[in-house]
Amino acid sequence: MAGIGFELKKLFVGSGVIRKMRAYAYAAVICSGTMILAVLLLLGIQAEARFFGVSEHMREVLVVTMVYALFLSMLLTSGFQMYLSRYVADMMYQNQMEKVLPSLIGAALTLMIPGGILYGFAVSTAAELTLFQKILNWLLFTELIPVWLLMSYITAAKDYRAILVRFLAGVLTAILGGPLLCLLGVSPMTSLMLALAVGYGVMLTGMLRVLLRYFPSGRCSLLGYVAWFSQTPDLLLTGFLSMAGAFVHIILMWFSPLGSPVTGIFRQASLFDSAAFYAYLVTVPTNINFIVSVEVNFYAAYRRYFTAITDGGTMPEIRLARKQMERSMWQEINNLIVVQIFAMVLYMLFMRYFLSSIGFTADMLHMFRLMCIGYSLYCIGISLMMLQLYFNDRRGAMASAAAFFVFNAAGTLLSLRFGTLFYGAGVIAGGLAMYLVSFPRLNRYVKRIDYNVYCSQPVFNEITHDFWKEFAARLEARAARRRNPDAAEKGSK
Repeated sequence: MAGIGFELKKLFVGSGVIRKMRAYAYAAVICSGTMILAVLLLLGIQAEARFFGVSEHMREVLVVTMVYALFLSMLLTSGFQMYLSRYVADMMYQNQMEKVLPSLIGAALTLMIPGGILYGFAVSTAAELTLFQKILNWLLFTELIPVWLLMSYITAAKDYRAILVRFLAGVLTAILGGPLLCLLGVSPMTSLMLALAVGYGVMLTGMLRVLLRYFPSGRCSLLGYVAWFSQTPDLLLTGFLSMAGAFVHIILMWFSPLGSPVTGIFRQASLFDSAAFYAYLVTVPTNINFIVSVEVNFYAAYRRYFTAITDGGTMPEIRLARKQMERSMWQEINNLIVVQIFAMVLYMLFMRYFLSSIGFTADMLHMFRLMCIGYSLYCIGISLMMLQLYFNDRRGAMASAAAFFVFNAAGTLLSLRFGTLFYGAGVIAGGLAMYLVSFPRLNRYVKRIDYNVYCSQPVFNEITHDFWKEFAARLEARAARRRNPDAAEKGSK
């Protein structure tokens, strides 16, 4: 995603509140769009189910099956999102644009087939759902896989207005479709589940149309992206651990004393889940600020430094560019932390009254506050981790993500032994561990940036056997023969 903010800077040029609001809306959709959509739909579907008289138990079934589809699809795609971001950037740099869209389709199918089989078994255990409702929930899960993956591609299109329009079309379809189907005589449960699946379908097809304007459809191998597995395997693990760490405490709580079965193998811990749901929203300001501030200001200095190296700048010019880059980075990190603390305090104060009005107990409010602190540390840690990836410190980024996952899981398990007063403390432990790992590592890496740029690479390229590259090459050759069978036949003769 490097450089997205630099492109968005054009939208902030000029004055006017409406112009700036539009730019922030574009940034919000790019960095947190699908998550915001999930939040809006979850709240909207709950309100509509209550309005149309769906029983409390069936509302729980509706919400928990939707949450499982969201969580499991996000976990399944999390590693691939970070890996594919690197793959797309490399293909664009090498001007092999025809390989971009096939990789999206290939990655989606790679995850949809096994994931769909496993999730199909899970949803089949939901006895309260009809066969058609089970199919709709399964369809939602399979749609979400390419939707999450799309976010690694859609930012390259830079058509932010079209992205926002497709995003809003999906939201409106899902929110308005349910009541419309109910008025036409369809049962409320089926109406809401169908509207949800159609809403994400509208968003998915709209985003694909945007991509088709920018990238050629291509007839390359759908699995050509596997060539990068041997070069950047740590990106797969980094992406998975950073996402799994954000949810591991929730999953552990499903099997805690607070947890309870809902239907089939689906479980929930409603008190903790609700607190975590609202607490996670505290990360939105930093996610947006990273795009519109850090990437706008830092990326410009970052690019000047590496341009000075690659374009033959003098040593004084390179040193000056390096100092400016370091100064810009630490300034933006400081601003990021200040903004997040300010937003967290305001959010906790405001939400205290709102959550009390919708029935939050004192224990739930306490868990909410703990997780707000933890998620604030987490989003700052994620920002530092992304900066590590700017400098290609993939091992450092993986260590940061692993620290958050391990300490969050361990802290949550320990909190179960000390009672509800400590529920949510695992997120704080994980967020703090991530910050304490990523910050000094980034500081040390940047201080030795000259060594890391000039001396960390091997002097001679060693030719070694690379299974994934050879496998991808065979697939590409087979795709080429399918595209031009006459040439292949002549070659064989």
